Amino acid sequence: MKILPGRQLRNFKEAAVLAFREAGVGDMSAGVTDLFISFADADRLRTEAEKSIGAALRDKYRDKPKWQRKWWCIPVPILSYEARDIPQLKIRIETYLLAVAEVETTGGSHLVTLVGITGKPETLVIPMVFLHAVLNDDVVRFGISARSGSHTTWEIPGAKALQLPNDFVNKLTGISKRKSMGMWLNDFGTQGRSIKPLVVGSLLGLQFQSTTEDIPLAQQPYTPERLVTALEAMAYTGAEAEVIVGRASPGLRADHTLEEALRIVLQYAGKGE
Repeated sequence: MKILPGRQLRNFKEAAVLAFREAGVGDMSAGVTDLFISFADADRLRTEAEKSIGAALRDKYRDKPKWQRKWWCIPVPILSYEARDIPQLKIRIETYLLAVAEVETTGGSHLVTLVGITGKPETLVIPMVFLHAVLNDDVVRFGISARSGSHTTWEIPGAKALQLPNDFVNKLTGISKRKSMGMWLNDFGTQGRSIKPLVVGSLLGLQFQSTTEDIPLAQQPYTPERLVTALEAMAYTGAEAEVIVGRASPGLRADHTLEEALRIVLQYAGKGE
């Protein structure tokens, strides 16, 4: 673990900010960590934290130090988008251990801050069809192969079985009712904004695949009303959708198909949020 001089942490938010900075995602909101708490084994983390802190301090202060400490474990999500077989959102979760320790040695007292990765990273791969179902509160359409008090394993056509904590799915469903997918991805800072056009575009495509239009999507003429409806399907409010479509209107032409217009609108969806 890295040992920094002095007390640099006083609460969870400050611990999250330092963990994000160490992970290279310093502009991420501390609130995103709540969604990933359920991926951690609290008892295992507690044991590993005690060992890691003790080992780091004994290595630094070799004359059998005594210490008091307060520590936090912060899950740090790293996002990426993949579309090799089926479109999917990939989240690598690294857990950072941060601690403030007051160390007593024969040479005096020392106040230090410790930071480092603990445990093995967890990789979560969410097919976009499942994320689309979460946004539409329709995960019941997928079969369930296993269920416990804490986890459910979902059968996703064309993909590996997806095991998720029930707490994660419930919280993500709640987030989708309060925020659009674009606004949620903004909470992840630069990394979220960089994949937002891909994620939102994929979800919009799935939304229109579920319609029963006689004319294929690529051939449908666009209308502002259809564009607003598409954005509302991604959890934007009607007012937000109208603002985004209005912002994109200078780049739209009467001969654009709905598919072409959607691509243009997506370029404006993140601006001004």
